[in-house]
Amino acid sequence: MTTPLSSPDHAEHETADPDTAIPGAAYSRPPLPRPRIPLPESWRADWITAPSLSQVPGSTETSAPLFRRAWDLPSAAMRATLHLSGLGTALAWVNGSPANDQRLAPGLCDYSVAARAVSWDVSRHVLGSRRVSLAVEMGRGFFDLHTPEVWMWSTAPWRATPRLTAELHVTCEDGSTQVLMSDGSWRCGTGGLRFDSLYEGETWDEAAEPHGWRDPDFEDAAWPSAEAVTPDPALSAVLPRPRAAREVATSWLPLREAMTEPILVQERIRPTWTALGDGRFVGDVGRVIAGWTRLEPLDDVRREITVIHGERLAADGSVIAENSFIPTGRFQRDDVALEGRPVESHHGYKGFRYLEVRGAQPGTDLEVIAQAAWADVPLVGGTDSSDPTLSWLERAFVATVRANLHWVLTDTPTYEKNGWTGDAQVALPALLTRFDLRAFLTSWLDDMLDAQRADGSLPVIVPSAGWGYGDGQCAPAPEWTTLYPVLVAALEGEYGLDLWPIHGEAVERYLDFELGRLDADGLAEGILGDYLAPGREGPPPEDIRLESSLLLRRALVVTADSGRSAHADRFRAAADSLAEQALRVFFDAEHSTVASRPLRGSRAPADADPGFRQAPQILALDAGIVPPDHVSAVVGHLVEDIRSRGGHHDAGCLGMARLCSVLVRAGRPDVALEVATNPTAPSWESWRQSGHRTLLEMWTDPVRSRAHYFMGAGIDVLARDLVGLERTSPHWRRFRVAPTLVPGLADISASHGGIHAGWSWADGSDGTTGTGGAVLRVSVPEGSIADVVLPDGRVAEVGPGEHTWEL
Repeated sequence: MTTPLSSPDHAEHETADPDTAIPGAAYSRPPLPRPRIPLPESWRADWITAPSLSQVPGSTETSAPLFRRAWDLPSAAMRATLHLSGLGTALAWVNGSPANDQRLAPGLCDYSVAARAVSWDVSRHVLGSRRVSLAVEMGRGFFDLHTPEVWMWSTAPWRATPRLTAELHVTCEDGSTQVLMSDGSWRCGTGGLRFDSLYEGETWDEAAEPHGWRDPDFEDAAWPSAEAVTPDPALSAVLPRPRAAREVATSWLPLREAMTEPILVQERIRPTWTALGDGRFVGDVGRVIAGWTRLEPLDDVRREITVIHGERLAADGSVIAENSFIPTGRFQRDDVALEGRPVESHHGYKGFRYLEVRGAQPGTDLEVIAQAAWADVPLVGGTDSSDPTLSWLERAFVATVRANLHWVLTDTPTYEKNGWTGDAQVALPALLTRFDLRAFLTSWLDDMLDAQRADGSLPVIVPSAGWGYGDGQCAPAPEWTTLYPVLVAALEGEYGLDLWPIHGEAVERYLDFELGRLDADGLAEGILGDYLAPGREGPPPEDIRLESSLLLRRALVVTADSGRSAHADRFRAAADSLAEQALRVFFDAEHSTVASRPLRGSRAPADADPGFRQAPQILALDAGIVPPDHVSAVVGHLVEDIRSRGGHHDAGCLGMARLCSVLVRAGRPDVALEVATNPTAPSWESWRQSGHRTLLEMWTDPVRSRAHYFMGAGIDVLARDLVGLERTSPHWRRFRVAPTLVPGLADISASHGGIHAGWSWADGSDGTTGTGGAVLRVSVPEGSIADVVLPDGRVAEVGPGEHTWEL
């Protein structure tokens, strides 16, 4: 916990209804990449660290290290730029003021390869000064995580006391430029932050904070000197290497310019409070958010306060804060000793809807404000609909994704904070049509290069400290890791980026790794499959090889179709072979079904028959491998099974991502709408009726994460299939609109940048009554062309402007 960071660089707002912070249908054309201040061509500063913190009076080995240095200038400062990198998380102050409003900087990385670095203009903090200071507090992040957990962050090979390197470039009135650097002349100490963990929370004691330590004239003679890290030129000897982000060699670990948008406080939400009657108070934020709490005392009385953060409540109304992956007994808990100063956490974040406060009464002793923070990724698209379920789904998807925009695209802000490849794999189309992710995901691709092993394999989470490569670690799982080649192709198509020169060799090496481990049937083997189908707490009961093989086939096809690979013919032949073998092993031509063979291995009883499963039908239909004369029958069996379940799906993350799209394209949009809007579980509508404003990880109780976006991946059906909006050339210079009218749905529209398309029934009905037809409206921005395919077969090519058709 630290004193609050506030800055006019970014406007925060308060909202009583969190949904109001999620825009509707007004979106601007995707912006150009935001300008960044480059790192210096050569890096002169040392890496520094603190001596053993147990040697610092009053501190412990888990206290957050503080670093500071002040310099006298030859003349008054005119402007200044701070370049900073840290292993862990860093808060910086220049002349006592926050250097920037960015949180959790400089960003996560594979710390055995590189360290991310940020550059900020700090001129306003030094203007006119003859003396300047730089002060930095370091959090542990994933670099020095003390919390035991299952993903091996706490046993990472790089673990050590947090480290810092910084250069403050100051231009003075006399025309000189002073480069003020981190080195052994800096002083270090500890303050109020006695413990910080991304999972467990933070411990703060105001009495231990050396107030004024950030200021230029603070007396630091009693503080021990920082230790310069021993130079290791071998760490930078591999430069230059292909990465999208520019890298700079240092005396130790190379610096990589941070590409992702900064994590900022985006909302300040005042919870509604309930007293439990025993000195505990529970606040409701309204939806699950990612962020932290700000405590603002209303008096100077010393109070020892505990704040517990969680996504759900126990039967007695208290907050549940537990994680089976964290065996310490402490989870998302801040212990704070206040003495009249505002305090908030800045070296970690939590996922929570509810807050439990002990030791003070909110509104009487202090104000408690929830602060939602996510990477400042532009929202550039979305949908709007008359249907309350579909409208809810749009808002819930956006809110859930935002709760996972931290360093990389995570699975849950509460329980893991890991960059799971499979989550992005299933949701990628929906993600790209709503957010401008060119920088965010291009940066993640650099992490995938870091994570790739010499044999071409990739882990299921990226970055990784070594977890996720082998059996027992949710791997191997090509249905997850094939995200890598798919993502390279998608970003090239979506934004016109040229990524193949950086990633082409690694993509080919990865595909060859997967092809090299096909089984005796010529199929890919995975371990996750159609994860978390209703009633399941893990993989589905069927043979996962079908799902693994079809996802690998897709990766081979998109790589071959990109025209970038010299091995395109070989990859295309391998894709055809996977399709043939999948049909041979799984397709039952007599009954026109994709057979759900028993799950192989120790996780299922021998010869257990899983019965008819929806996901294999969905994925085979979506992949287009079902023989044409059987497609109608396979669709019929799928619809029959849905109807036999009372209008419910039985699919996990892979199947549900494509179910509604498959149904619409097969001419059954009525069934797709029935599945989505079914008021009983499992369905999106059941989540809406239960009061959720974010997406859940599982379809049926018990539910763990309540901010998990992958079960909302099927939202892609709204824009791509019902509106029919689809990009057909890079950067949306050409796109297609082919609407599907659905009786029972009054209207639906989709926007992406300056593009807007939507239809509505002309007589104001929902299409089930009345004699009027429908109206289609399409807005084409400058520089784009639309190919419009109407339901009656008419085709039109239109340029910029507003266009209307009667259907």
